[in-house]
Amino acid sequence: MTINCKNTLVRAPEIFSQKRPESRKVDVLAILLLLLFVWILTSSGCASHNRKGVVKHDTSGEAQTIAADELTLITWNIAKNIRGNDEVHRLVSDHSPDILLIQEGISATCDLFGPSFHQCLFAPSWKKTSPDIYTGVKVLSRFHLENPVHVPSPSLEGFVFTPKATIIATLELPDGGKLMLINIHMLNFVPLRHLESYLEAIYEHAADHVGPMIVGGDFNTWNSERLWAVQQFAAKTGTVEAFAYDENVAGGRPPAWLFFLKPFMQLDLDSPLDRWFYRGIEVVSCRYLAGFNSSDHAPVLLQVRLNQR
Repeated sequence: MTINCKNTLVRAPEIFSQKRPESRKVDVLAILLLLLFVWILTSSGCASHNRKGVVKHDTSGEAQTIAADELTLITWNIAKNIRGNDEVHRLVSDHSPDILLIQEGISATCDLFGPSFHQCLFAPSWKKTSPDIYTGVKVLSRFHLENPVHVPSPSLEGFVFTPKATIIATLELPDGGKLMLINIHMLNFVPLRHLESYLEAIYEHAADHVGPMIVGGDFNTWNSERLWAVQQFAAKTGTVEAFAYDENVAGGRPPAWLFFLKPFMQLDLDSPLDRWFYRGIEVVSCRYLAGFNSSDHAPVLLQVRLNQR
């Protein structure tokens, strides 16, 4: 069953294919090109690390209570471009997100998002040795979030040899229920089984949650195999996807530098990377936001209506 709403297309999990797409062979030339790209990255001082756990930071904003039945959330892979980025302040001032999910965020930059948020959660993925900073995922919230969990990827990203990270937290609702929030940054350039293992590690923390759930982030779904794995995760969690409509917005697709690999890796350059999944709530709108060009990803806004008991 497919439901076409005004601003959102949702797809029921039961229609997802249970058959795994055929594996694709990676050409030797593609591997060599990727190794060249990795050499450029490692020369800039990237390093893996063993740090685990969520860093909680209370910002200057007062904790708010959920007074209305609607929430605005935004997910954005900011590509580590935070300091001196005017688009960060414009995103917050123009769209007033209640909750902001950030991938490729930088440690010790919570205050740069302004005083609107009460809480900032950060989970590291890897450490950049020059300067001495961590990059990872963030959740900024106007409300107090509870029980934050850092889920590091069980394996390292192919060629780059750094992990990815996920944050899970819960938000108490006015009716006493709890909304689970999951911010995912998915592994790249790994066999499908490694991606499935990472999703399974995330699922283990979410499996016992009873109540509404919102999952967002950069899923790196640049081919049908990877998308299939994410859809199976959605089916297990009972979530469906909110398809963002595109107002001629650049970003949110595989980056341009991957274009030269398409003949070798059969990439789907039209496949969105940044996605939202949900259950137990009503989607009002889901769309890409225009005018944000500091990252190769466009922010994706999700507006939901809570189903209060």
